[in-house]
Amino acid sequence: MYESTKIAETIKNTAKTRNVQLKTMLEDLDLNKNTLSNMYNGSMLKGDSLAKIADYLDCSVDYLLGRTDNPTITGGTYINGNNNNNGNQAINGNININTTEQDDLKLLEMIKKLDLIQRSKIIAKIDEIENESKTKK
Repeated sequence: MYESTKIAETIKNTAKTRNVQLKTMLEDLDLNKNTLSNMYNGSMLKGDSLAKIADYLDCSVDYLLGRTDNPTITGGTYINGNNNNNGNQAINGNININTTEQDDLKLLEMIKKLDLIQRSKIIAKIDEIENESKTKK
């Protein structure tokens, strides 16, 4: 579905366009210096690494994956196919303020089962929620 070589090429070209040295970016993000080389050899990045690179290059994960030609981050978050929740409603409509360790473990297990794209969406949503929390303080 997604070719690591194409993603690596997009990362390389985007970094060049933004005058970002790949070596510096990989060091700043605590990623292996051979990350792109490994991608050219067929290895795929984990979702969190791809999201870090997208943030560093100020572009969307979708752009790096080739799902859009527009590198601009739109900020839209879609849950269940719509963008109408404004962060006020959980996916199933239930918000449990008393999160327990068991809930955390269940969430971690659910995330482990997701593919790269799904994990990237989760990471982007968590970042968005964290940023909203910081601006409200």
